[in-house]
Amino acid sequence: MLVKKLLGKEVIGSHGDKIGKVSDIDIDLFSGKIKTIIIGAGIGKKYKIKLDDIVTTGDTMIIRFNTEELAKKSKKSG
Repeated sequence: MLVKKLLGKEVIGSHGDKIGKVSDIDIDLFSGKIKTIIIGAGIGKKYKIKLDDIVTTGDTMIIRFNTEELAKKSKKSG
């Protein structure tokens, strides 16, 4: 999938809760692989998730976490 098709894609949590939209992608320049996908979730709120945390991608991207779990995970890793 092309990066331009991922940018702006809506991200849904595991319980069907709307998280936000893909705002950026962090790529390792040496390997060319995606390190993390950044989700914009409102003014000044962003989450980084790994590809392993994505369940499916189609019209919307579904991740393994709901909003509360994602917020807790971000505090631990941030």
